Amino acid sequence: MSFYLADMFRAFGPATFIAALYAGLLLKAARTTLAAEERLRRHLTFIAVPALIAGIAIGAFAFFWADGAAALTEAKMVMEGACLAAALLALLSAPFALRFSAARFVALPIFALLVAILTAQAALVFADDTTTHALTATSVLNTELILNVLAVTIAAAALGAFAAAVSHAASRTPLIGLGLLVLAVLIEAAVWGGDVMLGLLQVGWLQVTSARVSLVAKADYYAEAAVYAELVLALVLGAVFLLRAPRPATLSDDLAGQARTERRKLKAFALGERRWFRGLAAAMTFIVASMLYYDLYASQPPRLSEATPVTVDDDGTVRIPVDQVKDGTLHRFAYVSSDGHRVRFFLINRFDAEHVAIGVVYDACMICGDKGYIQRGNEIICIACNVRIFVPSIGKAGGCNPIPLKHEEANGDIVIAQLELEKGARFFSEVVSTDVTDPVTGETLVNTDAPFSFEFEGRTYYFTGEESYDTFRDAPEKYSHEPLAPARVSWQPED
Repeated sequence: MSFYLADMFRAFGPATFIAALYAGLLLKAARTTLAAEERLRRHLTFIAVPALIAGIAIGAFAFFWADGAAALTEAKMVMEGACLAAALLALLSAPFALRFSAARFVALPIFALLVAILTAQAALVFADDTTTHALTATSVLNTELILNVLAVTIAAAALGAFAAAVSHAASRTPLIGLGLLVLAVLIEAAVWGGDVMLGLLQVGWLQVTSARVSLVAKADYYAEAAVYAELVLALVLGAVFLLRAPRPATLSDDLAGQARTERRKLKAFALGERRWFRGLAAAMTFIVASMLYYDLYASQPPRLSEATPVTVDDDGTVRIPVDQVKDGTLHRFAYVSSDGHRVRFFLINRFDAEHVAIGVVYDACMICGDKGYIQRGNEIICIACNVRIFVPSIGKAGGCNPIPLKHEEANGDIVIAQLELEKGARFFSEVVSTDVTDPVTGETLVNTDAPFSFEFEGRTYYFTGEESYDTFRDAPEKYSHEPLAPARVSWQPED
């Protein structure tokens, strides 16, 4: 749900802001009386609705027409080039619409064109973004589908409220609105121009140079911040609008000499302006909160819980009491192997407290590697592929199940031999600093500082020099069976 909210605002937010600013300038140009302003507002709405529908239809058609990445790139280039042209036309016509009332009859078709083209581009971007986030994973009505459709509906309503408030504020502060329109178009022009240049480079219509690649990279890097920059512009517009709006509390003294009916009209007007500001503030707050929630929290990859470090006993085993891990929670541990690999494993009760059956597995998968697993509610999820693991199957090999770790249960403890944990080193890529022994010379060194290393039978060996490295490589089986020694590491548990 949060993805659809944030992506709707990211895709359609800039188009909404630019079109609303232009509409506000048209309202200012035609304002003679409040009744005339309301009529023009209805006309603009009447024009905007079919333009929106046409834009969404064009964007959807372009997305489904684009068969393949190359065609989609070309469609985006055409759309963004058209957006640049429409925005430039709007900028050129806005000052004339403000100065000459007759110019608004020319500006109205430009407004319709601007809305349609900006919406088509936004719809194409939205459709492309949502290809990796389906509305639902099944073909039946479910909670996921309902929530995602609800998110799109709520976002559309919020954007509509935002557009109405921005256009009203711009009509009351036309010079500020015109300046913000220029800035908003410049921001989007940088984004669209970067995308167009990238597309031209990708399809081979433009020669690749370091300067062009650098320009495209900068435009792409700052593209995510463009919508936030335009929200800052909307905040500026709202602040200026509030400062210039009449204050109901001060009108009583100022209108002491006015007729009662006139005083009531002016107070109602002042209260109405404050409501417009509150509407703008509420819409902006919801949009910013939704985007920040997704960008800073919901879109972040899941993090593994802290792994408790373990060391082997004098008998060469790790013992973990069953009573500590039978609560149904994933309990993660970490052992540092003799070659410095950090071997993660976890224990979980596969059933309930009355039917204890502890699954003991490496925190890794033969298919997805060592990304690990997390627990959400009663589900165990593979971070790499998002597969939900059937908890009673944990401890069994196959599929995306975690790799079983050989163990025994004795005297109420889960007993894991050091040799089994050492075997797990080949499943994990993280290496921490530890003292190791050169198998040829017997010298002690730090693994992360070793100039040479060699992997043999799932274990990494480290060497002080090229000579011992070559000796081992020529006959590794001669030197690879020295007894294991507990690792002495300079590693602390994760926060």
